[in-house]
Amino acid sequence: MELIKNIAKAKAVNFDEMVNCKPGEIESKTLAQEKGVGITLLAFGKGEGVGPHTANGDALIYVHQGVASVTIGEETQEAVKGQMVLMPSGISHQVQAKEDMKMLLMVVRKEK
Repeated sequence: MELIKNIAKAKAVNFDEMVNCKPGEIESKTLAQEKGVGITLLAFGKGEGVGPHTANGDALIYVHQGVASVTIGEETQEAVKGQMVLMPSGISHQVQAKEDMKMLLMVVRKEK
């Protein structure tokens, strides 16, 4: 069974070649989507965003390129290249690109 897909096996892969920022668009590539975990690469054109929404698991983002405005509950912060933000399960959150931005999203859920 293939647990992680859409990426070369046993090879170094360049993140920047996996997803591309395009004006007015969000590009995504799902690497894993199972009961307990989701892993997705995302590229946002400047001004694009996702949310507000809640997730049924903890969502961790790693900003690979650019600057993200991240709102969790009532608080907004910026996350820049090389930073991570944990968005806890059940709390409303949203992410918006302040400039072209790429990120890795990992969602971990309890299996039922």
